[in-house]
Amino acid sequence: MSLPKIILSTFVILIIASGAFAGADNELAQAVEADQVVFLLVYEPGVSGLEQAQNLINSSIDQIENAISIKLIRSDPANSALVKKYGVTGAPLPLILIFARNGAMAGGILANQASADKLVKMVPSLKKADVLKILQSGSSVLISASTPGMSDESNVLSSCQSTCGELKGKCEIVIIDLTDQSEETFLKELKIDPNASKPVTIVINSQGQLTGKFDGPVEVGQLVQAATKKVSSGCCPPSSGKTCAPTKTTTDKKGQ
Repeated sequence: MSLPKIILSTFVILIIASGAFAGADNELAQAVEADQVVFLLVYEPGVSGLEQAQNLINSSIDQIENAISIKLIRSDPANSALVKKYGVTGAPLPLILIFARNGAMAGGILANQASADKLVKMVPSLKKADVLKILQSGSSVLISASTPGMSDESNVLSSCQSTCGELKGKCEIVIIDLTDQSEETFLKELKIDPNASKPVTIVINSQGQLTGKFDGPVEVGQLVQAATKKVSSGCCPPSSGKTCAPTKTTTDKKGQ
């Protein structure tokens, strides 16, 4: 079982960054307040390919409602905290990073490997952005996917709520409507059938690793075990924006 190229393949984050000139962190904060998607261009003065990178970003912005471009000069002391936080100290430049409307880093790509189409596709849906935000805060995520009124929907949600209660603030729930067409791509990344007849629960631990998938009713103990499970073989680091494929020991039991 894997969560193909999401989340981040999208569950765990490679490169992030923020800012433009002095006050880049403020610009990112203002973008969140304004519900804006951010295309962040990380560069150094005189670096080659800068104009082409900005043109790609401009073309992407034309295709996304309420999106902006922010520039970050990596060597500017005012941006040192952001550069360190997002691990772009030694990254090739120019680099383009994408932030969701809620401020979650959704992906990064070298400008010479980017296209406007790739950049647009890296902008996450609202629910995917919610998942990314939770993971980047260091908590695990329980994704509950169902249709309104589906049998066992309330029981599954109750189990999820009890699980997060037991994990004492280190777990959050994201609910997805299987009929929501804006989440179609995300559901595909999660390998959730939009025509499922039972609620589907996906568990992602705080390292961004998919550690459980359950169809129908599920016990709190199973969810707690999955949410706290660590998968160490070859998985990417937390907040990498990539998704790890769990090992054979990953919880994959259907609820009874």
